Amino acid sequence: MTVRFEPGEALEIDQWILELRAHTGIRWDKAEAVRELLRMARTPDSILRDALTSRAQRASA
Repeated sequence: MTVRFEPGEALEIDQWILELRAHTGIRWDKAEAVRELLRMARTPDSILRDALTSRAQRASA
């Protein structure tokens, strides 16, 4: 899978990954963060899945 970001998004994501590392003490890379977000979105009671669904419904309206 390839994920492409806009230049401004890429900088924001890099900063977010650095903050995640600082808060957790774990050396995350972008691929690990994306995999974990997708795992979280697939859980049955996922708030993330619900948020993605709502965003998709607003975008298609």
